[in-house]
Amino acid sequence: MLYKSPIGILSLVADDHYLFGIWVEAQSYFERGLSLCNLVEVKSHPILNQIISNLDAYFKGQNQDLSQLPLAPVGSYFEKRVWNYLRGIPFGQTVTYGQIAKDLQIASAQAIGGAVGRNPWSILVPCHRVLGAGNRLTGFASGIDKKAWLLKHEGAAFQENKEQKEKKMLEFIEYPKCTTCKKAKKELDQLGLEYKDVHIVEETPSENIILNWLETSGFELKQFFNTSGIKYRELGLKDKVGTLSNKEAAKLLASDGMLLKRPILVENGVVKQIGYRKAYDNLDLK
Repeated sequence: MLYKSPIGILSLVADDHYLFGIWVEAQSYFERGLSLCNLVEVKSHPILNQIISNLDAYFKGQNQDLSQLPLAPVGSYFEKRVWNYLRGIPFGQTVTYGQIAKDLQIASAQAIGGAVGRNPWSILVPCHRVLGAGNRLTGFASGIDKKAWLLKHEGAAFQENKEQKEKKMLEFIEYPKCTTCKKAKKELDQLGLEYKDVHIVEETPSENIILNWLETSGFELKQFFNTSGIKYRELGLKDKVGTLSNKEAAKLLASDGMLLKRPILVENGVVKQIGYRKAYDNLDLK
């Protein structure tokens, strides 16, 4: 089920027994470990109906007892220890990565940070309540701005890092052998911008991420297709693309990264440019 929240659309996934995740669309580790082939969107579901009720209460500022959440038995032993610790952090309070490491007798706060970042149950298993040394606002799979919003919503105290607040998260989605991608990447490097390099075939964006792009980017649906590609011609898409719905197009594009136009430059989850006919220096990326 999809849930519209103040920090964006959430994807809620469960089976008949367990809650597998609550993800903010386009976040890191989105729907990690799940197969789109096994996902079915539903209007009602016993577990997810309760989760929606919990989320409604949370966004109204109501504290709840979430000790009985039917969490799926996923993750390594170490991750489960960390995630269980997160469940005990009260509403409106915070802890540091270092404090968790000390309490769990783990030598590395960095290892704690990795496990916290992979928490699949956003908000209800409150990884947003974990801060850096000195209660600084650091690290969040769906973005620092969303973490700040959640903490302010709870009235929690934290130190906001101005440099991190202003920093933009760029994703450069490319096919390494593509000449156009190489030119675009060279400009990003010349501009001195930090970005995450995403292999369009090995790390093809999920159906939900692509659907969000189609519905919010302002680009025409056909612009997302690699119309000069072999796969595009093999599937005879020239006369079909115009008849596809956004959802049908997203499913098709997610099935094979070679169908996607490249490169795609994404800033904080928003598509800034598809292809590279225009230089990046006029996109206000700094």
